[in-house]
Amino acid sequence: MEFDFTDDEFDELDVLQVQSHTVDNSKATYEESDVEKEWKSMELDLQCLDVLDTLIDKKRRWDNTEGDEETPLLEDYKKKTIASRRDYRDRVAPTALHILAKSKRDFSRAPKNLQTNLVGYLLECRGGTCDELGPQHRGKEDLFLLVAINYNNDDFIDCVKRCLGDKFSDLLHVQDGEGKNLLHHLFTWDSTKAIRDKKALLIPRLSSKVKPQTIATADNIGNTPIHYAMDCRICLDRSDEYFKAVKTMFEAGDVVINKEQRPLFNDRGESPVMFGRKIHQKFQRDYSARKLAKKEAQITVLRSKGLLDFDNAAAPPGPDVTIGNRPKQPMGPPPADMYINPASRDPGMVGIVKVPSLSVGRATVTSDGIVKEPMMKGPKVETASIQPSISRSNTAGQPSGRPQTPTGLQSSTPTDGRSRANMKRPRDIGTENTVNMSTFEAKLRGWSGLDEFITTHYIRTRSDMEARDLIFRGNISDLDKNLCFDAKGQKDAKSIVHLLSRMSAGGFNDTLAYVHLPTVNHNSTNTPSGRHASAAQRGPPTENPSPGRTELVKVFDKLHELKVKKILRLHVEDRHPPSHTDASIEIALQGRESFLKEGGTGGREPIAIETWDWRKPDLSTEVIAFAAPTVENVHLYWSGNQAVLRAWDCDEGIPRLYVTTERRLKRVTVHAAPGLETRDRMLAMLNRFKQEVQRKTGGGVTVKTVIRMEGLMANMDTVEDASGPVSDEAAEKQHVWVDTMDVFRRALSSLPDLKGSKAPRVKLALIDDGINLGKLDDYNGSVTSSGVSYFPGGPWHCSSTGHGTILANMIVRVNPWVELHVVRVQDGPSRNGGRNIFAGSAAKAVRYAIDKKVDIISMSWTIKNAITGGHTSPMGNDSRNCSFSDRPFMDQRDIQALGDAIDDAAKAGILMFCSASDDIQAGAMDTLPYQKQPGYIFRIGAATYLGQRDGHTEDVKRIDYFFPGNQVAEAKNPRSSEPVKYHDGSSVGTALAAGLASLLIYCARITEHRLAEKKGQEGSRMAGTCLGLADALRLQKNMKQALDNIKSSQWTDAKYLPVWAIFKPKADDMEKAKDEDKWVILERLVVQLGVGIN
Repeated sequence: MEFDFTDDEFDELDVLQVQSHTVDNSKATYEESDVEKEWKSMELDLQCLDVLDTLIDKKRRWDNTEGDEETPLLEDYKKKTIASRRDYRDRVAPTALHILAKSKRDFSRAPKNLQTNLVGYLLECRGGTCDELGPQHRGKEDLFLLVAINYNNDDFIDCVKRCLGDKFSDLLHVQDGEGKNLLHHLFTWDSTKAIRDKKALLIPRLSSKVKPQTIATADNIGNTPIHYAMDCRICLDRSDEYFKAVKTMFEAGDVVINKEQRPLFNDRGESPVMFGRKIHQKFQRDYSARKLAKKEAQITVLRSKGLLDFDNAAAPPGPDVTIGNRPKQPMGPPPADMYINPASRDPGMVGIVKVPSLSVGRATVTSDGIVKEPMMKGPKVETASIQPSISRSNTAGQPSGRPQTPTGLQSSTPTDGRSRANMKRPRDIGTENTVNMSTFEAKLRGWSGLDEFITTHYIRTRSDMEARDLIFRGNISDLDKNLCFDAKGQKDAKSIVHLLSRMSAGGFNDTLAYVHLPTVNHNSTNTPSGRHASAAQRGPPTENPSPGRTELVKVFDKLHELKVKKILRLHVEDRHPPSHTDASIEIALQGRESFLKEGGTGGREPIAIETWDWRKPDLSTEVIAFAAPTVENVHLYWSGNQAVLRAWDCDEGIPRLYVTTERRLKRVTVHAAPGLETRDRMLAMLNRFKQEVQRKTGGGVTVKTVIRMEGLMANMDTVEDASGPVSDEAAEKQHVWVDTMDVFRRALSSLPDLKGSKAPRVKLALIDDGINLGKLDDYNGSVTSSGVSYFPGGPWHCSSTGHGTILANMIVRVNPWVELHVVRVQDGPSRNGGRNIFAGSAAKAVRYAIDKKVDIISMSWTIKNAITGGHTSPMGNDSRNCSFSDRPFMDQRDIQALGDAIDDAAKAGILMFCSASDDIQAGAMDTLPYQKQPGYIFRIGAATYLGQRDGHTEDVKRIDYFFPGNQVAEAKNPRSSEPVKYHDGSSVGTALAAGLASLLIYCARITEHRLAEKKGQEGSRMAGTCLGLADALRLQKNMKQALDNIKSSQWTDAKYLPVWAIFKPKADDMEKAKDEDKWVILERLVVQLGVGIN
């Protein structure tokens, strides 16, 4: 309840408290004394201080429970006045609470019981728990706790905490006129260092009292407290306790945000991570410019005083080293107090280059313009990886094969042997974007750790696409970065490495949500001579004749090459004998093994693991301790051997692993098989194991058991066999259309300098159920692909049904030079045997394509937009057709979102191709995406191998074109022994249509670039027609005209394009022509396709 009384209302309240002997006089009135009138006329701050002084000096007492009974009580009108009066002329001190908060000296003089009585009364009058400030006061006053912080009034803050008790968290939740609660202000940058430090000290103290809802609250511009916490400037030189508190609060608040689906983006579309990185980038630029400016100023001053001796420089000055002729850096960087504390006198923050005290005539300037004296060069210190404390001989040390130099004999000469040619000249200073950032990075190490923590949290707790959005939104180039890797279906390490190479087009984030690696083929190292020799001839073996696997080392080397530094969940199927050797597991993750060989190398940087699930039976915990010293969750696979279990629970087993990980290890899951023992004995052993581990780790490690009575080898990951039956009849039905485009593709690839062409590839977004990237035809490396997934159940490079892989291969079969953007949408099986495409996921996919500025979108699916009583109708039994969902109640918002996205794609000028439904009962205007843009989207139907329209295609009048879609053969892979597969449906035709459209644009682009390169030479008479055609073809009407230009007088069906009449002759001519003449033939083709396009 709020108290906001006027003077008249005060009079009325006083009347109610008139002595009882006057009550009987109904007309009695209360008259203020002159003293009261005079007191009420005082300013509010003077009234508050007067009350405080009166109570401290014991001239008055607060109530009957305090002080000497002979001391009069404080006048009621004074209590009520200071409790209700507000003076908004000063927003810092509009109420008595604000005045007490800023009056540190006076408030601290009061005894604690007096502080509690006074502040408690004011808080009660303000509104009980202070849970709500009230709209009538917002924007008019600051938060009084913030005032206390700014005036360093700790006694007042402690008093408020005592008065409110458990309800103190409600006060922290109160928002001011800007929508900010106290946490917002604690993390908001303040130019005064003392206030910044004060706020930082309060963060750990208040972290346990803040409600998660407070942390999740956004202010008026959409920023949560965590947004402001990501400001790198307030992270400078903060304690570990500070960052621990911030991380704890972030996790608590994010639970609320995730559960309630609160927006995490501010009004500028920035998540906390993006908000912090933007400030960091600006801070780094300002810091660098400021240091460069200081360096130049120091050199200029010394030079003007004649203190620089260029004769002793590493390189003599020439015309290029005149500092004054360089473009000057801005000399007005932000003030020192904006970022750092100048009073700290930290040389690293005062200037990147520390200029020593020099005696006149002894100063020298190096070739990079840095003033310095000769300095002794110390030994180079190498930081070794964390190793478990295990008693071993010859543990990791320096390679013995390399000559060792004793520390005491390190070179101490002033120079380090660098040649002058390799050293920078002074002029380089002005052209560098940054200076040495080592000190800068050291100061912000805490912020970097916080940024990594939050980024990793998003990857761990969000779906693939949500995590991308939170981390990379606004940076289109990073949206394609892979956040996980699944090698399902790959049979050997070489193919997995090849798959990683193909995925590298989009790049990999340095932290991956998970990596899943299946069992790979094992190549035995046994030699034939050793196998066939007799026992007498062989003699005793000098090497293990049957070593374990090592194949996956190459895979992890590739991941390291792709700059992967951390994997949150590692799943490696290694139960099929022989498993990987311990050494190969260590090398895979640490880059070296724990027992270094003679002459071995230091290896590469390690890859950190958070959850370990390397499914090798009876794996030693010593291996895990060395390979993953920061692991938090471990899965162990036990074969039933009691000796192994006892080794795991002994002091050198899991307890040692717990210590090695610095107590990060939280859970151990044992997948247990009985081996030769009974179930009861196995359970008894596991129970003892659990008790021993918990006892020796002090309860720090939780043990979970998964019983596998069928044995460890059961339920291993299986690789799906996608091959299907192929009939002899189908083999004879080859589509002339597809064969023609195969011939033209080969002819086009013979163009000289095609690989070196700078013409941009056509961006094509394939929205479907993902692709099995290992099965995507790459046509000698011509195909580039990247993707994202809006399906929480899997990444873009894995397909639910193989449908997307088929479509992708059809697209690249026509145009392997396309830039393929694979967008996986959420799908699932329907009751009628088809598949469900979820409209919300499809809407996000279309939005992604818009953001990526693709040229073409291919959508080989339909979603019925007929909702009756909240239900959907099935789209038929063909697996190529999709209903929205079988859920009884539909989310119309998702349908609306998909429709809006399609409209926006059309406005963006993106060409769209969609499938007709193969359900003859369906209508074109009943389904999305076609329904939203019927005059814009190309709707494709299926045709037979003879070019006849497939009888299953519905609503023929609304079909723009028919493409091969009945028993279409895959491209034959000469390296594969598998039989050719055949595919049906308008979805196949849609992919071929999208591929053809991309090919037309690409031919126009490479022709245009070729003509631009020949500018100034004798130009072609048809050059004017080709120039600008590529951009024109991105318009729907022009693309339709180009497709219509593929015609023949001998073919009457205008909706089935006779490509053999146009592309086949040109392909034959190109095969016969010489190098430059091939380009001329292509130019003529482009002109022919561009007829009628303005």
